[in-house]
Amino acid sequence: MSTTGRLLVVDDEANIRATLRALLERAGHEVTIAAGGREAIDTLNTQSFDLMLVDLKMPGIDGMQVVSHARDTQPDMMVIVLTGHGSLDTAIEGLRHGIFDYLLKTSEPAHVIERVRAGLMTRAQEVRRRSLLDTVGAALQELRGVDMSAEAGAASTERVIVVGGLQLDTWRQGAMLDGRALSLTPTEFRVLLCLAEHVGTMMSYAQLVKCAQGYEASDMEAGELIKPHIHHLRQKLEPDPSAPRYILNVRGKGYLLSMSAE
Repeated sequence: MSTTGRLLVVDDEANIRATLRALLERAGHEVTIAAGGREAIDTLNTQSFDLMLVDLKMPGIDGMQVVSHARDTQPDMMVIVLTGHGSLDTAIEGLRHGIFDYLLKTSEPAHVIERVRAGLMTRAQEVRRRSLLDTVGAALQELRGVDMSAEAGAASTERVIVVGGLQLDTWRQGAMLDGRALSLTPTEFRVLLCLAEHVGTMMSYAQLVKCAQGYEASDMEAGELIKPHIHHLRQKLEPDPSAPRYILNVRGKGYLLSMSAE
């Protein structure tokens, strides 16, 4: 099992960033650094990582806000929080965000390497377990579809939305494309469902946020909220995410789902 990965190091102290980068690169990891919360969020919106080490206390957007954003956009990513001192309150808050571990900034280099390695191994085990569950679920769904094909009445129609090769199970929040199970976060599923329910019709940023997340937002704010989810959906749906054929951009306005290029 590989114990190296793509890491994001977030800290507002340049010496901490440089030290961790050098240490982790020597251990064989691919390391990206961010000098603060805003830069970290921008990076998370455009790149995927296996594990993030993030400073707890930073000016502006703090570590927990970065973790919260990461949990929404990259739920499989492991998180290790860096802190100058232990705190029961922050540990409890961290548990709510699914943080893997806390490290004091004074930790020995060997301990940092060991905890990163443990986090990557835990992630690999979880991804493999989820993949097996998806495979079994897809097989059961296919078998159930065969068994119930003669009974696919109104109830089935309400439960499953089919658009071209895309199939969305609204009960189980499961998605398949051309027979391949898609591993989507709850928010990603809701965004895709909203687009599928309006296939071929442009939905504005604000409409998508209202439909998928249930609250009102200005077009500018909604655009910032929805773009990361679209980015990750394209990574999972599109044959070539850089040239999308399913989720199309209507420049400056919104997105539409097109399944005509099958």
